[in-house]
Order: sequence, then structure tokens, then C-alpha cells
Amino acid sequence: MTEGDATIEVALDIGKVVAADREARLCEIELESKAGSPAALFGLVRKVNLVTPAYIGVLSKAERGYRLVGPAPGAIKASVTPLTAETNAATAFAHLAAACLKQFRLNEMALSWSRDADALHQARVSLRRLRSLFSIFKSLFADSRFDHMRDELRWLASELGDARGIDVMIKQATTEELSSRLQEARSGAYGAVEAAFSSVRARALMIDLAEWISIKDWRRDETDEALLVQPARRFASKKLDRLWKKVAKGGSGLIDLDDEARHELRISAKKLRYAAEFFGPLYANRKEPKRYKRFITAMEGLQDQLGSLNDLATAPDMLSKLDLSDAAGAEDLFSAADKEKLLHDAAEAHDVFVDTKRFWR
Repeated sequence: MTEGDATIEVALDIGKVVAADREARLCEIELESKAGSPAALFGLVRKVNLVTPAYIGVLSKAERGYRLVGPAPGAIKASVTPLTAETNAATAFAHLAAACLKQFRLNEMALSWSRDADALHQARVSLRRLRSLFSIFKSLFADSRFDHMRDELRWLASELGDARGIDVMIKQATTEELSSRLQEARSGAYGAVEAAFSSVRARALMIDLAEWISIKDWRRDETDEALLVQPARRFASKKLDRLWKKVAKGGSGLIDLDDEARHELRISAKKLRYAAEFFGPLYANRKEPKRYKRFITAMEGLQDQLGSLNDLATAPDMLSKLDLSDAAGAEDLFSAADKEKLLHDAAEAHDVFVDTKRFWR
């Protein structure tokens, strides 16, 4: 078919994927640009999305078959994206962003048939990783769409916040009453997540992201081409240095920081952890892989402690929002004794982080 001055091949596949004694229904539209601007293809996708819900596909038919052979797919963690010394900054961003998008869609699919807490957590992680990636690579983009998509990613991630918070509190609940009332609240929170995922806004965001990642028209001025083609390793080392300094400085005197400052430190630590995982494959010479593993272990320790402190700090507001402040066992979720111990553990984890060799240097 033609869309403006473009020619697009459209194929509708309806049927099922079969593996051994299992099967899954298949209904998908495959679009392939044959001539003209690839933007026309995404324009057609948007028209389809207004008529019927359209979701970006991230699995081949063969992959669907293999998934039927094993246990029912659950939460999908981030996988390592292969980057090499020859990879430039723009290509690194495109590969990493596509991997984040795939991780989100796979967890979104898992949540479509089960309200799995780990799948929801990983869906939220994938959105946060993508937002961090946008922030890390911000200097590459001279594009008015950048801020809009980052804001939309923030919105979608926030829609998962209540469900994730309730899941965390359910694990920590010490009384049957609190656990039961949290389970009731969980049902409504997951319903809100499902509504957000099925909304035109969320589907449109995924289409926008897929177009933006694949077409790569991020800079209109040819004089800025050098920013896009700079070696990914050189780009990564500069970013990792800046992020490391921010976490090292931000955690100084951690015990005496207020909750807001510790929250900012936690965000910075997450961004550094994600950046380290993104760029890790670029550092494969001699001692770098071992240093990378030690660094990630130190980051995990710091993040775990800061995460526990954040759970303590946010529990009162979350309980109040859910009208559960009076529930038996509610105060156990934010005890002062727990906070004092966590503060000392977090300070110790920060010291370990600072003393750990940076793998990119």
C-alpha cells in the first residue's frame, strides 16, 4: 500500500504457534518499508493504533515457540547488550534503548496473564533504565521530542509506583490484618497498572520510542555529527567519572543526611549502576572484567541499603494514602530502631563503594 510518497508492505498473520502440546494464538501485522521515508511506516502504525490496540512486537515466531517449551515466562531481567571497541556513541544508545524497550514489553506481556510482583518490578526497572539512558546520552540529542518522551516515560513509570510499593510492604507485613488489607489494595493498584498499559497514551509512547530509536534523526545539524560517531568507550568513561563523583560526594556524611538528600543519593546511585551495566561490555581488557564485577557488587550493596532506607521513609505516606495507618502492624514498617541500623549499614556500604577500584580507569 502507499502512504504519502512511501510504499509499505503490509502482511496480516493470524493463527497459532505450536510447540509440543502447547500453543499460543498469533495475530500480528507486519509492516515493511519498501520505498520512501520510514517515518511513513510509523505514521501508518499510529493510524492502526487508533482503530485497534497496537503493541510493538519484540519476539519472532521462533522465539514464541521456544518460550512455549519451558515454564510459563515470568519476570525478565535486563540482559547484557553486546558493545565493542568499534561501537560509536549513537549506535550504543540505539542498541541499549532497544534492549530496554524489549525488556519492558516482555514484562508487560507477562503481566497481561498474571499479576506477578517480579514482572511488575522488572517492567518498572526497564522504564527507569530507559529514562537513565536518556539522561546519560542527553548531550547527543538536539531534538524537541527528547524531553516529551522522557516525561512520558516518567509518567508511565509512576503509574507502577503504588503497586510496587504495596508489594514491598506485603513482604514486610508482620500482622495478618495488615497483610490482608494490603492484598485488597494491591488488587486496585494492579488494575490501575493494567489500565495504564492498555491506554492509547502508553501504546503511543511505545510507537514513538520505536520510531525514534530506529530512525536515529537526533541531530539536524551536520556539524554535530562528531558527537554521534565518537567512540562509545571514550563517551562512557567521561559519563561514568561524573556519575561516580556525584555518588561519592553525595554520600559523604550519609548518616547525617536528611531523607530527601538520601533519596537524591539513591537516584544518583541507580543511574551509576545502570550506566555501569550499560557500558560494562566496552571494558574487556585484562583486569577490567574482574574490576567490573567487584564494582557492581559494591553498587548492589549500596543500593540495597539505600533502598531499604527509602522504603522506611516512604511507608508512612503510602500507608496514609491507602488509609492503612491505623492497621495493626503498620508502625512496624518504619521503626526508628531499624532506621538507625540501616543508616550505619548504608554508610559502611558507601565506604566500600568509594574504596572499590573503578573498572573504567
